[in-house]
Amino acid sequence: MRNVLVSIITTVKNGEKHILETLENIQRQTFCQFEHIVIDDGSTDNTVHIVENFKRNNPEYPVRIHSFSVGRGRALNYAVEKSKAEWIAIIDADDIWHPQKLEIQYDLIKNSDFDVLATESELCVDNFDKVKFDFITEERREIELFSAKELLLSNKINHSSVIIKKSICKYDENRNSQFDYELWLRLLREHKRVGKVTHVLSYRRIHKEQSFEGKMKKLYRLRSFKLKARESIYHRDITSLFINTIKLLFDMVLPRTLRFKLREKVKKKH
Repeated sequence: MRNVLVSIITTVKNGEKHILETLENIQRQTFCQFEHIVIDDGSTDNTVHIVENFKRNNPEYPVRIHSFSVGRGRALNYAVEKSKAEWIAIIDADDIWHPQKLEIQYDLIKNSDFDVLATESELCVDNFDKVKFDFITEERREIELFSAKELLLSNKINHSSVIIKKSICKYDENRNSQFDYELWLRLLREHKRVGKVTHVLSYRRIHKEQSFEGKMKKLYRLRSFKLKARESIYHRDITSLFINTIKLLFDMVLPRTLRFKLREKVKKKH
């Protein structure tokens, strides 16, 4: 039996469209000392069948699936509780990783004083057909430290990019959304060291089924604003509070896909 150094956790609800691609992607990781815990949060489609079929066809892949229909916050915490390793790696059921993602993160974090280590990420609309993976040498692997001020303006940490100490990975089950964002801000309040690998090692899929693109998108963005406003007041950062108020108005008017395109154009100009 392999020595488990990292526990990968995934919560999923009705993820039949993308879960197999995510499993096959993780299977190609260069780092193999992991277990994968999948929590099915009340799927009514073929999600569970797809995961179980993948497990039967790939007996060497260390996946365990649990059905636990209690909401995402509790499902995430349940996955953490079931994990065996000191480090938790999170991947949502519709995202993918660079093949070296776990290898690079674990090599960097095992002898460091970081509590959380994310990576740079790219956004992909609907599919990952255009994603190309470049080999990353040891000489190119660097970490940057996050500050509370950076995260007060936006959630710059892709949930699927993170590796985090199990001992501090506790989600707020009373929330309805932004479970990850609240966790990062809370950990920074507690003076935990949150860093980021300066290479794109995770890829986030944007599609219409996500909560921020569904019928409740305005409520989702309002909750996000309230969270940022609360933390801005705690840190006495009036500038962030003002900017987030303007961004809320911007987010309420323009579709998410259009906002991404505008932001990408701004980035290219700079």
